[in-house]
Amino acid sequence: MSKDSHSMQHDRHAVDDLINRWVEWCRTRRIFVPPVKSNVLARLRPSRRTRTDEPDAFLDADMPYLNMAIHALCERPDFAGDAECFLGVYWYRANIKVIAHQLQCSRGTVYNRARAFAKRAQSHSLSIRRMHEHVTSADHDETFVVSNSDESHAS
Repeated sequence: MSKDSHSMQHDRHAVDDLINRWVEWCRTRRIFVPPVKSNVLARLRPSRRTRTDEPDAFLDADMPYLNMAIHALCERPDFAGDAECFLGVYWYRANIKVIAHQLQCSRGTVYNRARAFAKRAQSHSLSIRRMHEHVTSADHDETFVVSNSDESHAS
């Protein structure tokens, strides 16, 4: 195996691992904030859940940014086909042959489109994070400057 193909395979596994962590992260969010029951009758009815042990919810500072990027890309019409592949492969773990048949493409194309979407989301998440850090640091600096200027006017 050449170094190039080994590197590509490593990248593929890294993206798969990241997205699988995202799926698990999304599924454990309910542990922090349980869903609200909609009406009085729903509140009176006993819970259907019989499982008493909750899975551990892990905290990852990068996941909210990846989540925002994935949701933003899913809403864009120009990425609708890739989003279908992505959600089918990673979120729903659907039968790839069925997805390929519905989209009239090969199974390999479904995986390629899903991974391309995942890589695009990862790239967008880094941009969102940088922008968030820039804005929050600018807000902090601005607040500091304003509070210092207020003190100088008070004297």
